[in-house]
This record gives sequence, structure tokens and C-alpha cells, in this order.
Amino acid sequence: MENNDKKVENIKKEIKTLKDNIDEIQSNCEHPQTKLKFLEKEKRVVKLCVDCEKRVGFPTNEELKKYGYL
Repeated sequence: MENNDKKVENIKKEIKTLKDNIDEIQSNCEHPQTKLKFLEKEKRVVKLCVDCEKRVGFPTNEELKKYGYL
């Protein structure tokens, strides 16, 4: 049986690899469509790419009204 520290180390390596994969996908995406999402932790609405879920900006007041946030 592996030590817990080895398991934790392997999990951290896997998380880093997955985060790097997400970064690569998001950097290659052209963000053709966006959606609005309320982020509870930040208490704000942001604009995300539908395909890669990268934060691509903040909605205008018009967009906030259109989607029922105002």
C-alpha cells in the first residue's frame, strides 16, 4: 500500500496536468458563443465561453437586463 504522501503527490500532479490541459483548450478556443453565469463566491455575473467555459469578460447592462439579472 502506498503512503498517503505519495497518493497526495500523485493527485497533485494529475490536477496540474488537467489544469494545463484546460489552459491549452481555452487558449486555442475562439470563443464563438458566450453565456452569462452568476459566480456565488464573487457575487458577480461574468461572461463565459459556451465551448471552453473560459471567462471572457463581463456583461453589459443590456445583457444583464436581457437575461434577467437586473
